[in-house]
Amino acid sequence: MKRAVLRAATVLAAAIAAAALAASGATASPSILQRFSVPSGDNCTYGYTQGHLEWRSAPPTSAVRVTGVLADRPFPNDPGAVCRDDSRYAIASYTAYAGERVVDETARRVNNGVVEIEFVLGANAAVRGIDRVVIQVCRVSLLDITPIPDYCGRPYTFTPSTVTPAVPL
Repeated sequence: MKRAVLRAATVLAAAIAAAALAASGATASPSILQRFSVPSGDNCTYGYTQGHLEWRSAPPTSAVRVTGVLADRPFPNDPGAVCRDDSRYAIASYTAYAGERVVDETARRVNNGVVEIEFVLGANAAVRGIDRVVIQVCRVSLLDITPIPDYCGRPYTFTPSTVTPAVPL
């Protein structure tokens, strides 16, 4: 009798665990992983950022995880004089929008090197979802007191439905 009760309890526990796992899988939100590559717009490609945007695919997207790198040339290990040091650093801006409203934004900078980036846009966003992320890389003089860009590449707009080609830098 004890065996039968123990067996029934084990089967019941397994059934409850399976039902809980199925329910959590049904409510889990799959993600869209999208590549991005954005240059600074100059002939030498002094600055660029590239990596992945991870969108929650079930609308409204409440957050976008950004991972990748931001680079500014020349690198210490660049062969020869590919890009001479121009006394500027690269600054990349990452802006999340819901309609015309800025939901979240951040910027990262680097001078003559590569830094890894990882952050979430919209982690504290309101109910309205993120429909696009705009990324732009600018170059700023190290000799200037104010961080006003000398020039910028064009802004690139990414939406969770767009397919972006991989552009080698």
